[in-house]
Amino acid sequence: IKPYTPPELEGRDLYIREACNSCHSQLVRPFRSETVRYGDYSKSGEFVYDHPFLWGSKRTGPDLAREGDRKSPQFKTATWHYQHFEAPQDISTGSIMPPYPHLLNNDLNTSDLKGKISAMRTLGVPYPEGFEDKAEKDLQKQAKMIANELKANGIKCDPNKEVIAMIAYLQKLGRDIHPE
Repeated sequence: IKPYTPPELEGRDLYIREACNSCHSQLVRPFRSETVRYGDYSKSGEFVYDHPFLWGSKRTGPDLAREGDRKSPQFKTATWHYQHFEAPQDISTGSIMPPYPHLLNNDLNTSDLKGKISAMRTLGVPYPEGFEDKAEKDLQKQAKMIANELKANGIKCDPNKEVIAMIAYLQKLGRDIHPE
């Protein structure tokens, strides 16, 4: 299990701010009906660096515990996630999820990034000493990779937009169980 990268950590905070956990759980229960639909059941160790835990029990939308490990290549792309935030009903027929255009337009505020990393270290997340000083650079590197993927698929998006961090977070979910 790896700690969240800086954009994943920022994306997780956006996920909480937008109350995504009000409609999406992040806990696949050990029942056949759930593992067939969502993948391998959740293991306690997966959440060791989650403060707070976002398990939830409400499923207005699908469980997202394995979102980054979905087998269908289309779901792994930044393009799918971007378009889903822009117009959910166009991407997922019958979806009741509202669009989130502000994520596409708002600049990501990273002014608290150093403090977040320091706080997470205090809670036991093994970020190395001094990681705060290179976190912004790491964030920009990963954000540019996601923005470049979007650009290759015809979507112009500045790497400093909130949607980039949200995509980074969603693409992380479930990947520690089956790393590529």
